[in-house]
Amino acid sequence: MSSGGLSVCPTTLLLWVLALTTAWLLLRGLMGLCGGDSHPPSDPPLPCLPYLPLLGSLLSLRGDQPPHLRFTELGHRYGPLYALYLGPHYTVVVNNYQHAREVLLQRGKEFAGRPKMVTTELLTRGGKDIAFADYSPLWKNHRRLVHNSFTLFGEGTSKLQSIVLEAVEVLCSDLQASRGKAVDPGPPLMRAVTNVVCTLVFSSTYQPGDPELTSVMEYNDGIVQTIARGGLVDIFPWLRFLPNQTLAKLRDCITTRDQLLSKKLQEHKVSLISGEPRDLLDALLQGQTRIQHNQGSGEQEEERISDDHVLMTAAEAFGAGVETTSTTLLWVLAFLLHHPQVQERVQKELDEVVGCGRSPDVSDRPHLPYLDSVINEVMRIRPVSPVLIPHTALTHSR
Repeated sequence: MSSGGLSVCPTTLLLWVLALTTAWLLLRGLMGLCGGDSHPPSDPPLPCLPYLPLLGSLLSLRGDQPPHLRFTELGHRYGPLYALYLGPHYTVVVNNYQHAREVLLQRGKEFAGRPKMVTTELLTRGGKDIAFADYSPLWKNHRRLVHNSFTLFGEGTSKLQSIVLEAVEVLCSDLQASRGKAVDPGPPLMRAVTNVVCTLVFSSTYQPGDPELTSVMEYNDGIVQTIARGGLVDIFPWLRFLPNQTLAKLRDCITTRDQLLSKKLQEHKVSLISGEPRDLLDALLQGQTRIQHNQGSGEQEEERISDDHVLMTAAEAFGAGVETTSTTLLWVLAFLLHHPQVQERVQKELDEVVGCGRSPDVSDRPHLPYLDSVINEVMRIRPVSPVLIPHTALTHSR
């Protein structure tokens, strides 16, 4: 390239552009991390992990430990409440019960926002669910709809109990069929829990090996594994434009999920009958119609509960119900196997309260304090979600 006698090699020009761009990004990162609105003021100022331009405090989070153990370890050095930078994002880590109670309960509305992340935006069609959506009047209506719908299958109802007991009978038969042989309880347990959720959400119960059940289990496990693993793409969103196997797998799983749930939704719309809903999808569709009727035509389209909200609620039932329940049950089995004296005491309590002539009932729970304590202790030692969904502050005090 030449102009006015000046000749510049294309390679040299490219290097200059890269150098200038890098310098500009570094300067911008330094300005952002050393002042301005990216570092919310606090009185007294919070202890903060060391940070670098662009990378933030990511180097301090390296290691083989799971995030919650690393955060706990850092808490011993920086205190129960400290700050760090995830890339350019100023983040506060809450590390004890008192602060968690304040953030989540006493000042819950102030911290009810959710950060926009690449993976969760894909997962929820732009925040059309409950867990990852920002606090708003639409979210409140959606949450009310979901709560009313779930009460149909809530604790104490015979419908939920009968569904669970039916799945338990199948699970016990599967496990007893391999008596005397080594068996991995994971797959049959996952099938049983998935069947319970499928029955609750869209009234489908599957036999082992059913292709649709296999599809549900595979896509749900794929979504859970990719979301739980996290990734730099949620810290640096521009990475989504680069080749990313994890993100590609997540998109494939979401596509499979949405195809199945959209099919079930259309089937339910055709067969929907006013009256007692058959399942969660029926209850959501009836509630959606009732809310739209009460709102009238003056409601803006973006403020309405759409089919996407109904679909994402159904999808969230799998994400929140299958993995958490099956993982907790597997840990219960593992701890009972390694503590036979606890297993014997649990069995003795069940024999005394329930006996052998009937199945356990929800009404038995108050009379099974030792079993209840064992379950709670397992969830304390092995919580399925030790690091909660990230929150953002909706108010700003100076």
